[in-house]
Amino acid sequence: MIKPCAIDHTCLLVKSIKETKKYLERLFGFTCWFRDDAQTTLVVESEHVHFFVMEHKAESEFLEKQHISFQVDSVSLVVDELRRMGINDLETGEVSFFKTRNYKWCEWRDSNRIRFECVEITNGDC
Repeated sequence: MIKPCAIDHTCLLVKSIKETKKYLERLFGFTCWFRDDAQTTLVVESEHVHFFVMEHKAESEFLEKQHISFQVDSVSLVVDELRRMGINDLETGEVSFFKTRNYKWCEWRDSNRIRFECVEITNGDC
C-alpha cells in the first residue's frame, strides 16, 4: 500500500496567468516563471511549496471549484497579513474530527474565485 506523506504539487487552471502570477508573487512571495518547454505553464515555488498554473478558458463555475491549501505556522498571523493587504473577505474555523492532523484554517478567494486556504496543524504530523 502506498502511504503518502504530503501532496507534492498540483496544477491550478486560471483565466489570466499574468494576473495570477502577480497575485502569487505579491501575496505569498512565490517565485514564478514560465517553463521553457511550455510557455503556457507557470511554475510557482518557494522553499517549501511548488505547483503549476495554466491559463484556461474554463467556465467560472469550474474554476471556483478549485482549492489549494498551504500549511503555515500561525493562522492568526496569516489573517493579520491578509487584512493588512486589503483582503478582508475571508473565513476562519477549526477542524477537529480527524484522528490526526486537525487544524485551524482561514480561507479566501482570488480574482479567479479559486479558494485559497492556510492551515495550522493542531495535532499529528507526517
